[in-house]
Amino acid sequence: MSLSTAYAALANVYVNLNRKAGCRYVYSYVPSYSREKKRTLKKDIRCIGKILAEDGEGEVLFNGRFLSAHPEFAMLRAVRTGRDAFRIEERKGAGAPLPRARKMKAGASCFISEAFKRSYSGRALKAMEAAGRIPRTQARQLATMLIYAVSEGMAQLPAIEYFVRDHVVPCRGNFDKDTIQRLFASLDDSFIIGFYRRKQEIMQADLSKKGGAMRERRCVALDGTNTGTSAREISSADFGKSKSGAGIPVASFLSLIDQEDGTLLGHCTYPGHTSDIAALEGAVRQLAFHGCRKYTLIADRGCWSVHSACVMCNMGIDFICHVRISHGIIRKFVNGIIGRLSRGSGCAIIRHGSEINYGASFQKQWGYWDARAKEKRRKPIWLYAYYNPDLAEKASLELAEEAASLNALYASYRRELAKATEQHRKKPGMPSPTARQAQLIEQKLLVLNAEENCWDVGSGEEADLCLRSQGVWLLASTRKMDCGEMLCRYRQRNEIEAMCRHFKNSACAAAMNVPAERSFTAKLFVGLLASEFMNSVRLRAMRWNASAPQSGKVEFKDNSLSLSLKDLDTLECLVDGDTVIQVTNILKRHENLFAMMGIDPVVLQNTRLKKATLDDDMGLQPD
Repeated sequence: MSLSTAYAALANVYVNLNRKAGCRYVYSYVPSYSREKKRTLKKDIRCIGKILAEDGEGEVLFNGRFLSAHPEFAMLRAVRTGRDAFRIEERKGAGAPLPRARKMKAGASCFISEAFKRSYSGRALKAMEAAGRIPRTQARQLATMLIYAVSEGMAQLPAIEYFVRDHVVPCRGNFDKDTIQRLFASLDDSFIIGFYRRKQEIMQADLSKKGGAMRERRCVALDGTNTGTSAREISSADFGKSKSGAGIPVASFLSLIDQEDGTLLGHCTYPGHTSDIAALEGAVRQLAFHGCRKYTLIADRGCWSVHSACVMCNMGIDFICHVRISHGIIRKFVNGIIGRLSRGSGCAIIRHGSEINYGASFQKQWGYWDARAKEKRRKPIWLYAYYNPDLAEKASLELAEEAASLNALYASYRRELAKATEQHRKKPGMPSPTARQAQLIEQKLLVLNAEENCWDVGSGEEADLCLRSQGVWLLASTRKMDCGEMLCRYRQRNEIEAMCRHFKNSACAAAMNVPAERSFTAKLFVGLLASEFMNSVRLRAMRWNASAPQSGKVEFKDNSLSLSLKDLDTLECLVDGDTVIQVTNILKRHENLFAMMGIDPVVLQNTRLKKATLDDDMGLQPD
């Protein structure tokens, strides 16, 4: 590159003082004459570097974006000598090789880093750094650990030292075990609570700019899972129903995510043997403390109870909850509507793929104790009843299997009894049905056929009514909606199940080996942020593909985001200090992924060179 060409590259630049950063930034622009304003305007303004000298006259330190577009400036030295005046000269020893330069991977790590910066979590972390709640170095370390958790999982966290050495990440320093422990020490409960509160403020500000509010369009899905840990010092770790299958103590936690974009709004931990119902009130109050007060909470039937519904009514929270039909009053209500519902009389027919549901809504009154007014009040509540013929058919088949199992049990008993009688031995004891079979016998769904001496499926009116009720399921809500819309809202709650799968599979956090409570709190927080990132990208891809043309749709490799990130990790670059020069080009199948997230992909191909032909001098046009 000649010096005249280098001077041409710096022809349209200007310098701006940034008092907060204590330096001057250099910006490039494209001049464009405006006929309306009758003057030249600056278009396409981009920062290309900075000047650290106090008087503003000194060497320009170019950033990686500019050096990627103009790698020749790595061998040149640009010095600002005055207003709009620069001197460009060759560096001493410019022909010598770069001793510190090395090839590093920059595909997946740069994609995750840029996407995280644009997310609510990334903006909240930046706000926490600006407020002095976390040092800049540790903020970069946290972002780097998140990139590692998304890319490799957290099962082998000490291996992050080798990941940092081979990938372009925000933290380029040493990342050993001591660094991890110091970072975990800063990610305490105080930081996590402040992080969630700041995230709520940012979300509310964005909604206010659009003229909306949390209550108008936000639904918060609530669900819980657990993670195993072998450390005895963790107060919330106890033996319970482990979802990972490991026979170690587990710590349960409830996650609350925004169903619109998969943003994690908060989480709370509780002992592994505690049910979700007992922890729901604490989770809702903690979410309110974070700043999220007006929304619709969606929960499955594991969280349904009279107390939970009264808590949400007292707090003024709308809810959509799957109701347990085992309660006496609910069972009576179902028996009263099952005839009409199973026939589809006056019901809405809701189709979802091959699944068919018949739905109907019923307005009722919910009586609860108002803690503030200290009196009992009534509030309208809607019960949405759905009948699924497939569920009823499945229950019928399961009932027939139970009858066959019970008959096989007594047939075996009769054979053993006949054999013992013939051989004059002690007679075997009478077999007992299982608890499930005993319940079916009590409900008269299984009856004894005296003529054939066997158990058979009940055929009376009561048995038929009970069998058809197996296809009924209920949603209770304080909001009035169409039956189809209500079912769609509840189905979206399954997105939190996807986030839990990302937490256990992609983030590899089904079991966390940590030495103390402090490390467990921090590691759980990082694992949830990683699963939030994966779930958010997946949800965004679903919305993007719904309106994008076929050529612009995002397709994950083998329908897996993790495999797509592994594929994206083939991009390499040359790194020498702050100089980053891309050496491999982005693949065509990844361009839509970058476009979906609004990230500028690194493309080395020149658009004009791609238009070359054999008959127009290779398609090149003179400048």
